[in-house]
Amino acid sequence: MSAHSPASSPLQLPAPWRPVAWFALAYVLAWSLLPPLLGSSLPLDVAESLSWGHEWQWGYYKHPPLAPWLLELSYRAFGHVGPFFLSQLFIALTLWIVWRTGCRLMPRERAFIGTLLTMGVAYYTRPALEFNHNIAQMPFWAAVGYGFTAALQKDGRLRHWALVGVAGGLGLITKYSVGALLATLALYLLATPARRQLLRPGPWLALALMALIFWPHLMWLQHTDWLPMAYASSRASADGDVSRADALNFMLTQCLNHVPLALIVLAAAFFTRRQRRALAAHDPGAARWRLHSARPAYLLVLAAGSALLVSAVGLALGLRVRDMWGVPMWVFSGLLVAAWLPSAGLRPMRPYLLRGLAVWLVLVSVLTFAFLAWGAHWRQRPSRMDWPQAALARQADATWQSQSRCAIDSVSGDYWLVGLLAAQMPERPSVFIAGDERFSPWISPERLAARGTLWVGLDGDAPPPWLELLGADPSMRVQQGQWTVDWPEKRAGPPIAMRWRSYVPAACARTP
Repeated sequence: MSAHSPASSPLQLPAPWRPVAWFALAYVLAWSLLPPLLGSSLPLDVAESLSWGHEWQWGYYKHPPLAPWLLELSYRAFGHVGPFFLSQLFIALTLWIVWRTGCRLMPRERAFIGTLLTMGVAYYTRPALEFNHNIAQMPFWAAVGYGFTAALQKDGRLRHWALVGVAGGLGLITKYSVGALLATLALYLLATPARRQLLRPGPWLALALMALIFWPHLMWLQHTDWLPMAYASSRASADGDVSRADALNFMLTQCLNHVPLALIVLAAAFFTRRQRRALAAHDPGAARWRLHSARPAYLLVLAAGSALLVSAVGLALGLRVRDMWGVPMWVFSGLLVAAWLPSAGLRPMRPYLLRGLAVWLVLVSVLTFAFLAWGAHWRQRPSRMDWPQAALARQADATWQSQSRCAIDSVSGDYWLVGLLAAQMPERPSVFIAGDERFSPWISPERLAARGTLWVGLDGDAPPPWLELLGADPSMRVQQGQWTVDWPEKRAGPPIAMRWRSYVPAACARTP
């Protein structure tokens, strides 16, 4: 694979980059600052990941550790704005890496348009409201693609293979599904003349660095009897039988998430049809819709190979394929679309593509923010971001302070509910997830006996067996009661009735 000639100065942006940069800045600020103002609680995955990242473990019962670590750091630095800003930062970093990759495969003009068109994939708009492991994969996914692309070109260096290894390792300790991209690129390496690279040190350096980064998490997996895999298996069993149609549904969902991108391109093609015909009259070959790329087949593999591989394996083996696995798989979709644009249509289509993209981003932003502001009232039921997080945390803190002279050490109960409390309370207590010691290895019987805990549940919930045993300890002061908390602005119905039970060691108790 040879480097495309326009890639010689990849940091030189095409002419319209300044207005695009100002639009991008406004977009990032809006999506970072407005959601925490319009919503009254953190999204589901954010609250859960914060309860993990607060403990700094090498793994958690659902996922590897890197995303919760990064989320914890962002929350400490910026509070409730942190998770939303982190999502936009990761998307911006992903787009920059996509731009660098595109400059190695096609002229800068196409790379620039293709990078921007990535935002036409719905995954990179509304779902990014919730920083989770899928969003966290994006820059690592893109970095693996860039490093692999650069390593196979004539100016490829050992450092590019090192980037593949580091980005792949960090991706794997973010979410295991990065393995789909690594497997796709490995198959490409074996099935094409690029396999001669296996006689050189580069691929083996990448593999060694990947293994080195993944090693601590692998040790954690062995120590916990492969807990995330066991959890995934139990969840799959609970979800019922797996149908081979799941793989087809997966691809259908991926196509639906590309509808905005398709509409933008079709509209631009429609409005420029006369200019393109006039230009094509002088150069018929320039009117052809074909892949304008240094290596067309490679670009197809890079942009769509992972999704096709996952679908094929799921279809062949009858494995469950979840739709949201596709979130990071399409970081190079925009490049693939830009590479298809005919040479005769590239320049006249550009303003229409940029305007169409701007309309899409403004539209999805307005709809998202409107839903955050008034969605609970419209639907007559709350979303996860409509819960009275601050009021619940104040109730929990006041209840504990009224009974204990010691700082609260942990809260127990449903991971969503107590995750909200723990993130908002001043002491940032640990979370005892569902009262299950496997899910919260940082909580031990000794720690509970020494420091106590506050259990919180909705009406009808009951404390788990561990806490029932704790309450039987004669040195433990146990009290219980109920809170009634209004929804923010009373938009979502009657007040929430919640039960609580405090377990306070005698040494900390305020009353006998």
